[in-house]
Amino acid sequence: MDLVIRNARLDTTGDPVEIGIMDGLIAAVAPQGLPAGVQEIDAAGCMASPALINPHFHLENALLYSRGINQSGTLREAIRLYAGIKREMTQEDIVSRAGHALRLAIRSGTLWLRNHVDIDPVGGLRLLEGIAAARRRFADLIDIQIVAFPQLGLRRNPEAVDLMWEAMGKGADVVGGMPHGEADMDDAARHIEIAFEIARAFDADIDMHVDETDDPYWHTLELLADQTIQNGWQGRVTAGHCCAMAAWDDALAERVIEKLVRSDLHIITNAPVNLLLQGRGDRQPVRRGITRVRQLLEAGVNVACGQDDLQNMFYPYGNMDMLEVAMIVGHAAHLSSRTEIQAAFDMPRYRAARVLRLEHYGIQPGVPANLVLLDAVNPLDALSRHPDRRCVIRQGKVLVETLTQVTWYSEASPTR
Repeated sequence: MDLVIRNARLDTTGDPVEIGIMDGLIAAVAPQGLPAGVQEIDAAGCMASPALINPHFHLENALLYSRGINQSGTLREAIRLYAGIKREMTQEDIVSRAGHALRLAIRSGTLWLRNHVDIDPVGGLRLLEGIAAARRRFADLIDIQIVAFPQLGLRRNPEAVDLMWEAMGKGADVVGGMPHGEADMDDAARHIEIAFEIARAFDADIDMHVDETDDPYWHTLELLADQTIQNGWQGRVTAGHCCAMAAWDDALAERVIEKLVRSDLHIITNAPVNLLLQGRGDRQPVRRGITRVRQLLEAGVNVACGQDDLQNMFYPYGNMDMLEVAMIVGHAAHLSSRTEIQAAFDMPRYRAARVLRLEHYGIQPGVPANLVLLDAVNPLDALSRHPDRRCVIRQGKVLVETLTQVTWYSEASPTR
């Protein structure tokens, strides 16, 4: 074996486990007794988990907080501020800030990221070129999928349609959209139709920002589910945000959720960002601003979570730790039972892997050895403490080791 991990706990059962790695792949998984490796890691009881996934992010506008402070805290002002800034962004600037965000992500155990990059007449394809350059620079460290994202609309900005076709031909992997940004539901329906036309031509998945608003008028999620079924794209379509669902009446929500199940449509909640952005116009009680996570889980819909933004005009906080994001989802969505806590823990792991349609994800022989050792004993422990990522391993090679040293100078020191 090139590398053997000993004295670990398996993430799915908590049972003791040893993991043997050879040629970048997991070669053996056993309770004990694996032969010696060229390199050995004593996990000291840490949980062995597949590496984390951030399925919804915007690298190109990360770390822009000081360049455009959002005084109202609204999504509308954030979009307006960003439109002015992105006119001037250079490729060097994009790659530099993206690189800082990616290093934070990798250090926290994230080895897959899906990035939405603006495609519109303001930025043209410059932002895409910058993110493609960052992807090439970090290709040995993290896998990045690029979503072509027409944030300013397709019916409102018909010139963006040609740019979307061009973007998919120049390196974007996934067709994006934001149908609720159009003038009305009719234009939103055409927006979605255009996205499917492009997706069919490139045999690409679709991942849209959907109903990121407090206005219950918008239910483009239903249109997206309908067209997913009509196009036979089940399992290949993702809807991010879906905030208006929190403002819908129960009858509409139940109708749409039933369609989500039939369309096998994935939902990504970006709870930290939407808790901050939504409900800004409300008097008490203020709406929570996130989608109906518990109801979706109960119906069997695949729900994952995303960081979305990092220290910018949309969201001034964040540190690229997907366990922190999952913990915030747990709080905001009232996830407290053992099953619900497990679901939250799996949102940036197995559930996000379904969103990205990763074919080889997990801890079993033959799978690429992309792992993180968490200094935790179970899902609740991992979400509560955001523990050290003792080792982050990509294709069998250790990328990062983190060990926090705590020294107690008191007889009251804990035994654990």
